[in-house]
Amino acid sequence: MARSTFVVAVVMLMLPATARRNKDDLFTMEAGNSEARDLQAELESWLSDRWGVGLSTSDAQWWARKESWYMETCGATLPYLKKLYSVLNDRFKMAYSSSKAVELMFAYAKKQFDPDQLFAMYSVLVDRFALGLSQEEARSRAPELLEKDAASAELGSLYSYMVDRFGAMRLPQKDAQKMAMELAAAGCEPIMLKKFATEPYPDKQRAADEAVMASFDMQAYRYAEDGKYYTASQFKNWFGSNWMAKWMASPVAQKVAEDGKAYSASQFRAFFGVRDWLSKWNAATWATQRRIAEDGKVYTLDEFVSYFGQSQWQQKWAKAP
Repeated sequence: MARSTFVVAVVMLMLPATARRNKDDLFTMEAGNSEARDLQAELESWLSDRWGVGLSTSDAQWWARKESWYMETCGATLPYLKKLYSVLNDRFKMAYSSSKAVELMFAYAKKQFDPDQLFAMYSVLVDRFALGLSQEEARSRAPELLEKDAASAELGSLYSYMVDRFGAMRLPQKDAQKMAMELAAAGCEPIMLKKFATEPYPDKQRAADEAVMASFDMQAYRYAEDGKYYTASQFKNWFGSNWMAKWMASPVAQKVAEDGKAYSASQFRAFFGVRDWLSKWNAATWATQRRIAEDGKVYTLDEFVSYFGQSQWQQKWAKAP
């Protein structure tokens, strides 16, 4: 894979709730600088501290050496990592063991999951008054849904509507759980599902398809196998009956907001509100998304497409930090 022409970015800031690392601005980092060494030392100290994580000295050193560069590159600070670890390890939250929580902490930090959003998603999934999944399934589903830009509040609303015995869908619990998670991951607005499910569509899946295509003023885009971004309607027109599977497998397109960070259409609306988000979205430029490939270097989405080809780049992209 050809080396990227830009230099890796380092942003030592606490990650905001909906922040993503993709920025059109270019930053510079000197390899092996004092900040990188400081983070490695801080990580080692915290991981080995019995009042922190409590790993053995050798394990703490191993994790710190292995992950400090990735954390610097992804902009993950020690306070952010501590908060993420707390969500994963706290027995009143996701309740992972210390060793598993450390492993997942670094994995999720590379994806820049917000700790509060992770716990909110897990809570909706596991709550018996919401989706009511088992702890094991809720743990695995929460990061999958966050990766697809799903919102916990919308997931809960979708599920509630589907099981409402006075609603149009009235699905059994298992069917409602499955469809709610799929539609949340697809970027479906609950209000759109209600609109199309109450219209004379004999097929519930057709109503769901129409709702996804109409959500967010039809301004939600994803990157198809050719590396170009398209709306849900365009996916359906091109892929036909298989369009939803293709849509779900495709990365969410983002634009750069006024704060210089990249956000999806749903995040623009969540932040700017129903009244202003569309004008802000239309005025914004497309974000240049970047991830770290298997060779440890950072590449743009276009470079992933060029190197891995249309048949493989999406899978490689999904696994990359």
